[in-house]
Formats: sequence, structure tokens, C-alpha cells
Amino acid sequence: MTTLDDDKPMWGLGEVLKLSWPASLTMLSSTLMQFVDAWMVSFTGPVALGAQFVGGIASFVPASIGLGTLTVVNTYVSQNLGANRCKRCGQYAWAGLTIALLCSVLAIPLVIWAGPLFALFNHTSEVWSLETMYFRYLTSAMIFFLAGRALEQFFFGLHRPGIVLLGALAANLFNVGCNYVLIFGKLGFPAMGLEGAAIGTVLGNVLLLAVLGSAYLSRSMHTRYATRLVRAMKLSQCAELLRVGWPAGVQFCNDVLSWNVFVAVLVGRFGTIHLAASTAAMRFMSLSFMPAVGVGVATTALVGRHIGHGRPDIARRRAHAAALAAMAYMTACATAFLVFRHEMVGLFANIPHSPDISAAEARALTDKMVAIGGWVMICAAVFQTFDALGIVFMGALRGAGDTFWPMILSAGFSWLLTAGGGAAMVFLVPQLESVGPWMAASAYVIVLGIVLAWRFETGRWRKIDLLGTAAAPVPAGESLQASIAGGLAPDTPANPEAFSAVDDEPHDEHSDTD
Repeated sequence: MTTLDDDKPMWGLGEVLKLSWPASLTMLSSTLMQFVDAWMVSFTGPVALGAQFVGGIASFVPASIGLGTLTVVNTYVSQNLGANRCKRCGQYAWAGLTIALLCSVLAIPLVIWAGPLFALFNHTSEVWSLETMYFRYLTSAMIFFLAGRALEQFFFGLHRPGIVLLGALAANLFNVGCNYVLIFGKLGFPAMGLEGAAIGTVLGNVLLLAVLGSAYLSRSMHTRYATRLVRAMKLSQCAELLRVGWPAGVQFCNDVLSWNVFVAVLVGRFGTIHLAASTAAMRFMSLSFMPAVGVGVATTALVGRHIGHGRPDIARRRAHAAALAAMAYMTACATAFLVFRHEMVGLFANIPHSPDISAAEARALTDKMVAIGGWVMICAAVFQTFDALGIVFMGALRGAGDTFWPMILSAGFSWLLTAGGGAAMVFLVPQLESVGPWMAASAYVIVLGIVLAWRFETGRWRKIDLLGTAAAPVPAGESLQASIAGGLAPDTPANPEAFSAVDDEPHDEHSDTD
């Protein structure tokens, strides 16, 4: 058992790793799916590979507003769990699902305007057509993506990441199978290329939502957290998520948008081979930072839970332990990037010869793509450790409800350094080609990581009280598991009818009081 007064060596590294590894594997599983997806698409040529990345990241821009906002579902669930207010956890999940629906409806006009929007990138007609198609598929099906992420944050907040991991593994394996069948035309299906990859991604999101939804509505979850009682949700809880979460949503959207401009405009201006090389390198970057994002998600849950228990001192130590774990992993990845950079990019350099491209020209283009991608991998290796720092402390600040200033810092530095610095490199040192903007992007990641660590260490997050009243510390020696179990006993059935007409919340001998 883990006691809240526990001050183990390494600041509770064991507790961090126990929660982080399923979350990290979940993120890694999704990233591996995208990695394999892109690898399959690469066999159809560099045009489809680049179009997939640009169309995909563009679809992530509107989705990221909702996705960032929904990360605070984790914050509210974990803090209420720590404060022994178990039934409120289910209410905040329904509030998150409501926000997911709202964001999906608001994104519908983008499907209609996709053509003119992508025309602004000034890519070739072939790339434009594929980008637009891929974007429309993913944006039209955004509700499945966002609703699944809302339930993921609910389970992360409950410290039940294993449920998310199992759902992600099933969905990702299904997605890869669909991609193989639809991209290359197997089992009697026509070869659909990039369109097949888009359909496979949508079907994978549908399956993940079905798995998580089944677990969420299960009897055991309903017994503990009243998850089937939709009417228990209050509009004020949606408002709380929006009030605290909108800065996270704007910050996430800004990150995605600035990177979209960076890749599509600054890198894409140097041609298809540069775009494909950066795409290949970024697939490996995802394998590095997404597990660290899992550590960041776990950090949000840990910080939130310990704050809910009235122990910000332990929350701080857990954040430090998480930062060490993430930095160790991403530093190891940086070493691999340096040593095996050409071999890694070479996995995606599958430029086929055709009537328009001879075998010798295809080999020359392949070598050029590997060389460019190698330089991008060097840039990535430089900022990996600092990226880990920023990811974890962003998660720690979010767990405390500190979302506004991280948004301001991230937005300011991204446009100043990534977009502005990248543009300056393009015009001042054009001989560096797409590597110049990548050097500016490296500076952004390094600076942001340091600044977010500084923000956390100032301790200003200790003054935030999301639950409306400072939570009292758990008595010395009382275990966290015992405290949580006291909220709603596992074998005590929730009574759907036992609701007060005044506050619309369940009242029985096991429920918490406000």
C-alpha cells in the first residue's frame, strides 16, 4: 500500500512508474500504429506520405482544442478521487463527453471549406487532393476520436490506465489490419492507397470508443462512480471543464497549428523530398515523445490526487520523479537518433521508379531524402531531454489546475521561435534549406522545457483550489486505497433513484458529503 505520508527514496519513483508504464504503453501503442500506418503509405510514394502528414496534422488542429480541454477531465477526476468524492468522477466524464460532442459539431464547416484552406499551402495539385481527402475523413469522424479521449482521461484520473491500454492495443491492431487490407487491396477490396489509411484510422477510433464505453458503463464502474447516471451531470461541471481547460485547449491547438505551419509552409517550400524526409524523422520523434506524454498524463493524475488529499508536497516530489524518468527515456532515444539516424529515415525512403522516374533517379532521390532526414534527426537528438522536461511539468501544472500561464508561454515561444525563427532561417540562411527551420524549432523546445520547469518550481500552483475548498490531509498512516474505497464500497450497488431533487446527487451511507 502507498501511504500519503510516504517519503520513499527517489521521491516515490515506484509509484510514478506503476502508473506511468500503462499510460506510456498506451501512447506508444497509438504511435506505433501511426508509424506502421505511415510506413505502409510510404510504399505508395513520397507524395502520399507527405500528404498524409500534412492532412493529419491539419485535422488535429481543430481536434486539439477539444483534446486539450478534455485533459482536465483527468485533473477533476483525480482531485475528486483524492478528496474521496467518488460519484463526481462519473459526472465529470459525462461533462467531457458533452464537450467532445460540441467540439465535433463546431468543426463540421471545416470539412466543407477544406479545399480552399489547403490551397493556401500552394502544394502541387496531387498533394492538395490527397491532403484534402485525408483531412475530410478524419475531421468528419472527430466525435469518435474526442469521445474516446474523454473516456481515456476519466480512466487515467481514476488511476486505471490498464483499461485504456487494453482498448488501445485492440483498436490499434484492428487499425493496422484495416490499413493493410484497404491500402494495398487485400481480401477482395480495391487498393485505396491513402484513402484506405484514412478509413482504417476512423474505424480504429470507433473500436476504441466502443471498448472504453463498455468499460465505462459496466456495473462495477457504475457501482463506484455512478457512470450510467447521465442526469447527474450538471451544466456547471461542463462550465468548470471549459473554464479551466480552455487554456490547455488553446495551448494544444496553438502547438499543433504552429507545427502545421512549420511543416507545411517552411519545410514544404523546399519540395516533396524535404517534406517526406521531415515526415519520416517526425515519426521517430513520436516514438520518443509519446511515451513521455504518457508519463505526463500519469503526472497529471498523481499531482491531482495528492492535491485532492491536501498534500502538495508529495505532489511536487512525484512530479520530480516523473521528470527524471521521462528525461532518462528521451535521452536514450536521442542517442539512438544520433547513431542510427540514416537507417531510421531509410525505412521510409521507398521511392519507386516509374515511367517518369528511372531507377537511377529513384536511388538518387532516396539518398537525398535519407541525407536530409539525417540532419533533422540530429536536431531532434539535441532537444529530446528538454522536451521530456516540458512534457512532464506541463502535465504537473495541469494536474494542479495551472493552465493559463503555460498556454501563454507555449503560444508566445512557438510563434516567436518555431514560426518566426524558422522563417528567419529560411530567408537569412537559405542554403540550409529545411534544416534551418528545424534548428529554430529545436530552440523552441529547449526554451519551453526550461521555462515550464521554472514555472512549476515557483510553486504558484499551490494557491489553486479547484474543488472550492481546501482538502484536508489524510491522517498519517491511512492508505490511499483505503481512503478511496471508503467513498463508494465496491460491492455496494448505486441506487439510481436515490437522488435529491435539490442537488441531483446520490445520497446513501457510502456517498461523500460536500
